[in-house]
Amino acid sequence: MKLSLRIRLSIFALSGIALIPAASAQPAITGVVNATGYQLKLAPDTVFVIFGSNMGPAAIATAPAPNYPPVLAGTSITFTPSAGGAAITAKMVYSLGTQVAGLLPSSITPGTYAARVTFNGQTSAPKNVTVVARSFGIATSNSAGTGPAQATIGNVNGGISLTRFTSGSVAFNGFNWTLTPAHPDDSLVFWGTGGGADAANDTGGTSGDQTAAGRFVVTVGDRQITPLYAGASSGYPGLWQINFTLPSDITPDCFAFAQVSAGGELSNAVSIPIAAAGQSACSDPQLSQSALARLDAGGSIVFGGFAAARVTSISSAGTTTSDSISGVFARYTAAEWIIRLAGPRFGACWVYDRSYATPGGQDPGTPEAFLDAGTHLPLTGPGIPAGAGLGMSVLSLGPYYGFTPAAGGTLAAGTYTLTGIGGRDVGAFSASTTFPGSFTVTNLSAITAINRAGPLTINWTGTGFDRIGILVTGSTFNKPIIRNVTIQCDVPAAPGTFTVPAEALAYLQPAPAGSTTSFAALTVQTASSVGGTFTANLTAGGQIDAGNFTAAMNFTKSLPIN
Repeated sequence: MKLSLRIRLSIFALSGIALIPAASAQPAITGVVNATGYQLKLAPDTVFVIFGSNMGPAAIATAPAPNYPPVLAGTSITFTPSAGGAAITAKMVYSLGTQVAGLLPSSITPGTYAARVTFNGQTSAPKNVTVVARSFGIATSNSAGTGPAQATIGNVNGGISLTRFTSGSVAFNGFNWTLTPAHPDDSLVFWGTGGGADAANDTGGTSGDQTAAGRFVVTVGDRQITPLYAGASSGYPGLWQINFTLPSDITPDCFAFAQVSAGGELSNAVSIPIAAAGQSACSDPQLSQSALARLDAGGSIVFGGFAAARVTSISSAGTTTSDSISGVFARYTAAEWIIRLAGPRFGACWVYDRSYATPGGQDPGTPEAFLDAGTHLPLTGPGIPAGAGLGMSVLSLGPYYGFTPAAGGTLAAGTYTLTGIGGRDVGAFSASTTFPGSFTVTNLSAITAINRAGPLTINWTGTGFDRIGILVTGSTFNKPIIRNVTIQCDVPAAPGTFTVPAEALAYLQPAPAGSTTSFAALTVQTASSVGGTFTANLTAGGQIDAGNFTAAMNFTKSLPIN
């Protein structure tokens, strides 16, 4: 399956990288990433992006494909082998003060390289970059390597299509693109860069299919699929396409996890919407069709989340217990909402794996903003004094609401009701939840470490709840990139035991270089599958898309990762 050059260029334009204005002075590099997947490892024949300052002109300068030059508007990029040897000059794709893009030649071999940017005769300090044989990055609709893939469907409108939650069309670059969820048996195309060396593609050609040679495998949900074609796409250096067919019995899911393995290296994790056969939109238990259509149109959704929680923290210094009731009304874009849901799944567990640069970056699952629901949210329930409620604290994202019982006061089994009379963004609402009677993790003291290569068993007892949530979260910092991995399992309470599979725990990161230990936070909490949902009007029109007031007992412990 091949598309015309013009269509392929449209795909890249539709998933283009957002550009920011420039500064001037000596170049400085803050990060080097794959242009579509944003992973740190690069491969030969990869379009990459370097972020920094003073690297190019104030107005963006672009080079036409396929003959990218070694110097563009005074900017050039070199990669010098750390083991010694001559510097390799990249081909320039575009240049701007705060970010530049180039093509890594297919002649480069795997290893560690010092990347440098030169602009108008001044050269940056080196930034180490790892080059591997293959490191494919999937293009996404938010141009940041997260959320829904910018995938096309070969059997829809001659391939002039884009996967979306709902159906529609959009005119762009001279084409009328069909918007539709994927369906079982559809032939999809992932576009991106980093498939590996292809000397012919350095000048816009292609050597054809590399599925077998590159050991390409596409994972969708819990299914592994061998591509029909995995190779460079002619006409555009660095552009690769992975063509594959969805199984006829694949499970429909608005946020189906998808990833490509190439040469043993995993791509960025993305999602694709899959609808049941004959359906024009995918179906989600939390979001309505109108909410999904809003996300397709570049809009946002609003979620109200509040919790009455008792947290018991266990550490070498002892055990502490605290009670609180808190929450927010948060607005999310599609990518912000989806990234928490579309990770790899292992039975009842899924992995939320994300990376972001510092300083200035934030977790890609962070909402756009918190909304104003009033200065005081009245609260009633066991042990709550008359007139009490959640007070407002204004954070960088907006209002956050919280209430902490007075010293000696604790939450108790029973019903708690939270109300609001309305604020600048959110109108009046009422929500109730039932606090559980008791909960104990019976083997927590015996758990002294988390083994990345083995399973983790949790045992518990208690009353007043019907589900359990288990979270394992680990973080590593490889300047300037922070990587957070959260493994979340949602299981029935009745068995009193659950084993987190080793396949999920393997996503936790080992200790970083120069350190002997890496730590993760283990949290086990009660949950209920019924009650607690609520709605509220928005002052701008419409309603919140989902609301939940939960009650939970939590046990948390910091453990070394082995």
